[in-house]
Amino acid sequence: MEISDLISIGVIKKVIGNGGIISAIPDTSFPEYYLTIPELFIVFPDETVRFETIDTIELKDKKYLIKFMNINSKEEAQQMINAHIMIAEDMLPPLEEDEFYPVQLVDYEVITKAGEFIGVVSEILSTAGQQILIIPKKDKEIMIPICDFFIEEMDNQNKKIIIKPIEGLLDAY
Repeated sequence: MEISDLISIGVIKKVIGNGGIISAIPDTSFPEYYLTIPELFIVFPDETVRFETIDTIELKDKKYLIKFMNINSKEEAQQMINAHIMIAEDMLPPLEEDEFYPVQLVDYEVITKAGEFIGVVSEILSTAGQQILIIPKKDKEIMIPICDFFIEEMDNQNKKIIIKPIEGLLDAY
């Protein structure tokens, strides 16, 4: 498994107290989805990777507070500052039948209701308000928000997203 195969769910930003608890800023729109995972990959800025078992994890003030089983001091935890907390796709908690993780939409084809092929999703951009599909088109990128207003249908079986573009959405491309 490569680092590029992992899904980032946050970045460690500070240490809380002396017992090794870290505070991490989520980089996902739905941080509560990850509160049941038992283990994480810690990916350091130099791309070293460590696998850690979670003792406790909670969401407080829109931040993860995590205590790892093998990190028991402030000094050990400080070494993790600026590291990404990541998971493999097979570690994702199960969702309801009609739910999805945005990262799973990479490589989906995007077409309009009228059947016009727009492109293939290359990545998902997470913003404070929502997730956005990024679709490369020539030397530009088409950006489509993941919301009911733009998305007509998600066909997970055929890996297709059917959109209902508003006037002007695709004109710049």
